Amino acid sequence: MEVSAQIIIDSLVTLFYSTVKFMSEKGINVVVDTVNDNDERFNTCLGLLIDRPVLFVGVTCSKEELIRREKLREDRQSGLAIAQYDIVYRPEEYDIELNTETLRPNECANLIVDFIRSIREYSAFKKLDKRSVGVS
Repeated sequence: MEVSAQIIIDSLVTLFYSTVKFMSEKGINVVVDTVNDNDERFNTCLGLLIDRPVLFVGVTCSKEELIRREKLREDRQSGLAIAQYDIVYRPEEYDIELNTETLRPNECANLIVDFIRSIREYSAFKKLDKRSVGVS
């Protein structure tokens, strides 16, 4: 990727997480579904959201299932799921992990709601920051 394109993308990522932080500070609950595909972006996310109540959810499935889903969707570059697999699943700290190969979407949603209602502490982000974990 060209350096100038990389700078634009990194700036947009920072703007995106800054917007999420702003909304959180205003009391708006936000669900973010994203792939942080390098250390800089992951650390930007951590740095901006570390003081916010972040429920860090690991959404997982097997490589075989990712390949199957990628073929069904037909809107992804072939091989992208496997190329990102080790990057996406590198963090070892999550508040809750959900395997979408064994759980239906409504079951995942119910587990997240149950976690929120349990008043358990959202601690994964703080642990990741202390450990300076990146994703590439």
